[in-house]
Amino acid sequence: MRSVSLTAAGILFAGLLAAPAAAAERESEVTFNKHVAPILQRSCENCHRPQGAAPMPLVSYEDVRPWARAIRNRTGAREMPPWFIDKNIGIQRFKDDPSLSDEEIATIAAWVDNGAPRGNPADLPPPLEWPADGWTYGTPDVVVPSPEGIVEADAADWFGEWGETPTGLNTDRYIKAIEVKEVRLEEGPQIKVDDTGRADLSLFVVHHAVITSDAPQNVVAPLDCGNETSCGGHDGQLRLTYELGQNPTIFPDEMGVKLPAGSVLTFNSMHLHSIGREVRARVDVGLTLHPEGYEPRYMQSNTGFRRSTQYDYEFDIPSNDDNVMRDGFHRITKPTKMLMFEPHLHSSGKRMCVEAIYPNNVREMLSCSNYDHNWVKVYTYEDDVAPLLPTGTLIHVMAWYDNSPTNKNVVDPRNWKGWGNRSIDDMFVSITRTIEMTEEEFQAEVAARGGTPAFATSQDQQ
Repeated sequence: MRSVSLTAAGILFAGLLAAPAAAAERESEVTFNKHVAPILQRSCENCHRPQGAAPMPLVSYEDVRPWARAIRNRTGAREMPPWFIDKNIGIQRFKDDPSLSDEEIATIAAWVDNGAPRGNPADLPPPLEWPADGWTYGTPDVVVPSPEGIVEADAADWFGEWGETPTGLNTDRYIKAIEVKEVRLEEGPQIKVDDTGRADLSLFVVHHAVITSDAPQNVVAPLDCGNETSCGGHDGQLRLTYELGQNPTIFPDEMGVKLPAGSVLTFNSMHLHSIGREVRARVDVGLTLHPEGYEPRYMQSNTGFRRSTQYDYEFDIPSNDDNVMRDGFHRITKPTKMLMFEPHLHSSGKRMCVEAIYPNNVREMLSCSNYDHNWVKVYTYEDDVAPLLPTGTLIHVMAWYDNSPTNKNVVDPRNWKGWGNRSIDDMFVSITRTIEMTEEEFQAEVAARGGTPAFATSQDQQ
């Protein structure tokens, strides 16, 4: 009897120890409601929701559970969300950055590997309220649709002008943010597309559209400057190169991009390509405006880094080579603030970096990002880390290309690639927006940030 009592006591004691342990294990368990849903709300729902750009919503547990393994794999490979900034090089703070941290990726993987449990309903965060019409930055103040065009199911790339559309504004206004989205209307009959071949460029029919604003009397033939993605109009004018898969462009509050009263938007240098079925499409331009009476401190400069680009017959990407590098240089002639970084390559594009070589010969890598021709992203710096470039700075732009069978976007890696407008050709352009400042304004900005900038000379540091 005594031994039985000791055994019973042991079982009771073990049970008392196991209960807190089990409770602690349940508390630490990664669940959808508590851990995964907040990540999806911040970084995925802007596309993966009803009326979003993605093919399926990822809002509720029922939406997400069938895709759990794919989500783990795509986030683990940093293919989703599409944001390709190198997290080990250069500036890391950007506006509207949806990228996942290493900890968030590990959380998703742990959730999937543990059976993707739903968790306590009380842990689920309140649902986000998205615009019903598919915008991600928010419902715009003004939406300006382009004229429509028809893209044939199987045809060569098309280039041309889609004309102009009035903005409907009767007073001068300044733009705070701009978002462009492709709209497909009455798609033709579905045609079976062979997806076993080389090219994977079928997400969008509009590769890019150059969108400008001006008063109607000033609208003339498109600017001819040798490269439609980098030439610019006058300072302060809206000139946007919308590209497939692009995120919203958010301007600093201090910078003015003006829409004149009675202005029109022109849709120039359109580049369309077939996706295997006939599509009637347009692009809608969503404009979020500053309040009436807003006056900017600076006007946007449209110079960019054009002199660093290559768009001539000497541009040559050899065949069957997965690591071709090309570079160019641009000298800064006025004190400048660099607002954004945007690589513009084509289907064989692999990566781009931009480096500043300061007048004191100090070199600083500002940003690097990988490149995917289906997802051309704009990386807008947070205001207080946007690079400050003194007069005499040399901007070094470098791009790498993969024209080999390892690149799924390349149609035929046996052929060399030169500069051209078609997706199967290539480009080397660093699109950027800048503010040109006076020396006094520049030094005031340097002082406001504190610390010692990389371009400071030994005399400046004394």
